[in-house]
Amino acid sequence: MRPPRYRFPDQVRSATREMAARMAREGSVVETPEELDAWIAREPDTRAALEGGGYGTQFTADDLLPLLHVMVGAAGGRVPSAEPPPRPARPRRLWIALLLVALLVAIAVALAVARRGG
Repeated sequence: MRPPRYRFPDQVRSATREMAARMAREGSVVETPEELDAWIAREPDTRAALEGGGYGTQFTADDLLPLLHVMVGAAGGRVPSAEPPPRPARPRRLWIALLLVALLVAIAVALAVARRGG
């Protein structure tokens, strides 16, 4: 059986919402728990609000990161981990087109040779 999900206090949710809005505005959304922990360490007011709600004792950046990404999405920002990986280039279409052109040229040459010789 799965353990119950941690319910973040309103104080933490509010601080996380502000962090998400700021990151979305700046276009610098953290991607890893380590980046989130470093970001929080640089922001003493945010860190104090989060620590008052249990950050560091009841939960860590690993726990907070998914909530942050949800709130970044709600704030209209782009969540790095939610973006699909870039599509690889499709050179196969180019190769097919080149082979088709080569085949048509080969057929034309073969027909020209057959008319001369025949």
